[in-house]
Amino acid sequence: MAPDLDVDFSQADRPALVTSVLAQCCAPSDPAFWWHQPVGLRTTALLHLVALTDARGEMPMNSTCTAPACGQVFAFDLPLRSLPGDVQDAGPLRVALPGGRTVTLRRPTGDDLRRWRAAHPATRTEALRMMLDTLLLDGAAGPEDEAGLSAALAELDPMVDFAVACACPACGAANQVALDLETLALTRLAARQRALLLEVHRCAAHYGWTEAEVLAIPPARRAHYLALIEEER
Repeated sequence: MAPDLDVDFSQADRPALVTSVLAQCCAPSDPAFWWHQPVGLRTTALLHLVALTDARGEMPMNSTCTAPACGQVFAFDLPLRSLPGDVQDAGPLRVALPGGRTVTLRRPTGDDLRRWRAAHPATRTEALRMMLDTLLLDGAAGPEDEAGLSAALAELDPMVDFAVACACPACGAANQVALDLETLALTRLAARQRALLLEVHRCAAHYGWTEAEVLAIPPARRAHYLALIEEER
């Protein structure tokens, strides 16, 4: 448990943060393994960690209906253990482009994200060219193919560009809710780390226990101690 508390969720280097979380909290614990994994698989692993941390199979979400005459805020649950990343094919992606062209791309990995971040591309066009040069295995594609490639990647590797189809319970309108799964997972894990640190602080301050002693107490029993501390206030 203590190594989990060493993860620095405030660091700005997102690829490095994800790798750190996965290496600290998942098997295998080799950072190199996680750097080499596809982005979609890394995101799926983060969501599985959230499920284990929260001891629940879904994450409650809210969205606002996009229908002009509605605008109602509605709730839905995001399943954490049955997302497309659990069964995705890890092989290359074949994408059909206009003019009868076909290109083959490999899925981006954590290593790719690290290199792209370090390169600091000056423009969107430069960034797209760099990504294509990295991921293109066969065929030819240019900036004019960006929309087609983005749509195809979203369909073939949905964990990278994820959206949930929801019907508004108020008006019945269909909504496509775009979700940044990586950010959602990291935010939830950071909140749980903060809560655990607070539990350690409160028990240590009240009983004089060390961090290791507090963390050795099963969570359910620790919750009873925390409740007793509250009752004494």
